[in-house]
Amino acid sequence: MFEQIISELISPTPRAIDGYSSSFQTGTPFDLLTFPEAFAPASTLVSVLQSLEGVASLGCIHVGLRPDDDNQRHLFSNAEIQALVDALRAISATVAVDLAQFSAWFSDQPTHLMINLGCLFTLDAEQRLRVCLHPKLVRSQYEYSPLPEATMAEANLISLVTLLPADKRLLSVTIQPLICSDALSLPTDRGTPPPIVAVNSAETPFDNPPDHIDFVSVATHTPQVMRVVPGKDGGAREWHQEFRETFCRAAQSGELARHHFATFILSNFETLSSGRSGGLSGIFQPIDPREECLHPAVRLSRYGRYNRGNNEWSVPGAASEAGWDTRGYIAALAPSSEMYPAAVRVFGFSLGSTLRDTPLWKPARAPASCEILLARWQTSDRLEFADWRENPDDRG
Repeated sequence: MFEQIISELISPTPRAIDGYSSSFQTGTPFDLLTFPEAFAPASTLVSVLQSLEGVASLGCIHVGLRPDDDNQRHLFSNAEIQALVDALRAISATVAVDLAQFSAWFSDQPTHLMINLGCLFTLDAEQRLRVCLHPKLVRSQYEYSPLPEATMAEANLISLVTLLPADKRLLSVTIQPLICSDALSLPTDRGTPPPIVAVNSAETPFDNPPDHIDFVSVATHTPQVMRVVPGKDGGAREWHQEFRETFCRAAQSGELARHHFATFILSNFETLSSGRSGGLSGIFQPIDPREECLHPAVRLSRYGRYNRGNNEWSVPGAASEAGWDTRGYIAALAPSSEMYPAAVRVFGFSLGSTLRDTPLWKPARAPASCEILLARWQTSDRLEFADWRENPDDRG
């Protein structure tokens, strides 16, 4: 699945062009593609990286990893991590120095620890493969177990990726790749702050940290809550409170100044391995989207004051009422039960600029050119891709 999605976005399957199809259909390069936590087997990652030879350009791809094809196991042993590092180094296009910090950290870890890994990679202007392998720092409640092999060891290696454009008219962009609960303000066994806080603290591990974090890419595997809505059966699915608190703190806390202009990109499994409801992959920005709807299959939830009351989150998907003073929003994929089912849904959009680059005299621009790519299993191992249609019988 991981390989086929990337292949489709780089070189799309020929389909009829119409007014609803643009970037996915024509293969316009993407800048950042985020997958869920524990999404791709390590061997598949290596295979994808090896296949990039000859690709002219590639945006950043961030994905959560698991050691093999077993969907029930996502923690890496010492031997599995070493095998992955060796395989990455063996790829001729890999810039070896990119793995140096991770390797130095890893060599100091006890051999019995089980680690959760993510990877952000891209091709640079010289066609070199740039790889950021990063461990999870904050254990979730689901990664604590009586079984040693199912208990995640919390890491203390924080990763940032800064892109320096070859075009001098463009400004640098910094991405912070995180894995699920890394984004939350939870206590750690080491007593160290979570990654977002650590980047902003006086004890930051970076000698020269960037002044701004532009994007926080979060690969997640997390259940969502159902918000009770009077008169609506089943309520409305929404990001649970701790994530929403993270978004609000990043936008306004004096302790998180480097994240005040950060856009959060969120990717999640719609249905978790436990059968619980997940989903809501999308985006958070601390601005007013100035739109009632970005796409028929996307639900907006606004944060702000209603009729001069306290700040609160609106019901996802509810129409904005008069009296809202919006300070931020989440735009996320609606549950697929409201559409025809698909194995994969990719929510794509364009951003006019990073928030920190928007002139103060002009309103910040929310996502534009929003579209959704769907895929169903054509055979047991082959996906068939199609553009989203509001009418399931007109899928392009």
